[in-house]
Amino acid sequence: MSDTVLGDGLLADAIARRPPSMLVVARDGWDTGDWTAAQDRGEPWLPVWTELDRAVIGPVVRPGEPGCVWCLQKWRSSAPERAPWTGELREDERIATRPSAWLSGFAAEAVCDVLRSGVAGDRCWYLDLRDLSLTRHTFLPDPLCAVCGALPDDTAARAEIVPLARPKPRARSSRIRELSESRLTRLYVDAETGVVAPPRGMRDSMVPLTEAVLAEYGYRGEAGFGRTRDFASSRATAVAEALERLGGQWPWGKRTTVRGSYAELAEDALDPRTLGLLAPERYLEPDCPYQPFTEDAEVSWVWAYSFGRARPVLVPETHAYYRMPLQPGTRADKPFTFEISNGCALGGCIEEAVLHGILEVVERDAFLMTWYARLPVPEVDLARAPDPRIRLVAERIERHGYRVRAFDITLTEGIRAFWVLAQDTTGDERRPKAVCTSGSALDPVAAVLTALGELAPIVEQELTRYPAEAERARRMAADPELVRVMTDHALCAATPEAFDRFSFLLDGDRMTGWDEVIARSPWPLHTDLRDDLTEAVDRMLAGGMDVVVVDQSSPLHEAADLHCVKVIAPGALSMTFGHRNRRTTGLPRLREVPHRLGHAPRPLTDTDLNPHPHPFP
Repeated sequence: MSDTVLGDGLLADAIARRPPSMLVVARDGWDTGDWTAAQDRGEPWLPVWTELDRAVIGPVVRPGEPGCVWCLQKWRSSAPERAPWTGELREDERIATRPSAWLSGFAAEAVCDVLRSGVAGDRCWYLDLRDLSLTRHTFLPDPLCAVCGALPDDTAARAEIVPLARPKPRARSSRIRELSESRLTRLYVDAETGVVAPPRGMRDSMVPLTEAVLAEYGYRGEAGFGRTRDFASSRATAVAEALERLGGQWPWGKRTTVRGSYAELAEDALDPRTLGLLAPERYLEPDCPYQPFTEDAEVSWVWAYSFGRARPVLVPETHAYYRMPLQPGTRADKPFTFEISNGCALGGCIEEAVLHGILEVVERDAFLMTWYARLPVPEVDLARAPDPRIRLVAERIERHGYRVRAFDITLTEGIRAFWVLAQDTTGDERRPKAVCTSGSALDPVAAVLTALGELAPIVEQELTRYPAEAERARRMAADPELVRVMTDHALCAATPEAFDRFSFLLDGDRMTGWDEVIARSPWPLHTDLRDDLTEAVDRMLAGGMDVVVVDQSSPLHEAADLHCVKVIAPGALSMTFGHRNRRTTGLPRLREVPHRLGHAPRPLTDTDLNPHPHPFP
């Protein structure tokens, strides 16, 4: 046996006859028992093993450097489309130590040829033992890997944000560059070893729609969606949104270091009460997964940057990362309130990510403000929209028997947001009566187009599922306590019994022209994205809200020069799902803004608020 081969069997013997230039750990089965011994030698090494009908070759493991075979195995075991029995087989010692029945001397020599070619590197290869076909699978280092991962400590200094000049390709653009589908695919997409599974296009949809599912790393079902004008950009957008979802789950880029109570940390901490808490009675329910806020409650905190204070501040970790209770190997605190991906955004630079995080915060705040306060906002005439794409998308939806309407829900900060609604015109009670969503952008035309692009696939989805769920939807309309999860909200609002809840929006004649829409709070045409960010932050601060940014970026995002953030705006309404989880406690802005806009003669009281579940899908 060669000094550079660790292991025994047909593969080890073949490799030893042609000694490699580095240590190779070779087994004829799935047994990985020699890996730790190889790692302990402190020199580069390469694993080779078989799994039933294939040999797995690589990657090269360099102790002390990120990207090892344990990273590879983590991504492989997290692949959404993996065979369900593979994990059980790997754990069965009788199977793991048994040589593959497909392994032949000829196949072992083929493995040697791959090793000598030097192609293993930072990837692995599958050699099919039935026909000797070879496939390559790339992967990224797992930042949380127990073997090669080494996260830096989360510190106030790391949270500092100093916006830099970012020239834009066009004055009306809100991005510094287009997404590259080929680059995102090369870095992240692989059915076996990828952070994201290969995107799936839904070709029968009204608009190009693509889904990209994240690796099931502690949580199953998270996905990104792309809704654009063509499938290439749709796939890129879906992968990007999946990466955004990944960043919001838990800290992939920094190790949380601060723990304490608000009473101890108040000088540097964001007051959780300003984020909107649940109704007091919700915390008393036996199944409540949240803890009531007290100043003495000890929790973990992460550093964020406050534009209002112009310095770093602390935010509860469970608010900065919304899947903390599901992070493998950790025991997270009970959150103070329900929180999801509100304000999460991805960008080609930190400035771009923060700007788009602000837009999402604004969109959801405006939608909920309009619903809870039942604001009689103006309607926009889609037939006279200055961009023909708006009418084209609306017409695609209308072919399915709906009237499409759009409403300007822009609030006091003057960042544009629109509510779009599809209203059934057939009178068929087996169809959803109303479906709606919203969109926000710097430009009102872009905001409406974005909202309509979201609405089209939602209408299709609701048309498909509503007939089978109509009776449950009616029960939810009668009893809001039955609205428990995200999909319940749109379903409940789609019933004929709930349609009169939209009367504040749909009744009356408040049509406004596009000239007036465009002239309202116009956005300056900047050539630098930093100026757009400064404008957005200034408008938020003038509207009484801070802009607090958690940098969720990790090495996984940095591989493609991407940045991931969560924008938090204390005082703003955040989207919640499950009627019991609505966050309206401790938000004076909800009571005051309708009055300031002239829609209410006085500040609202709790009894003035819309008691029905919101219809956001």
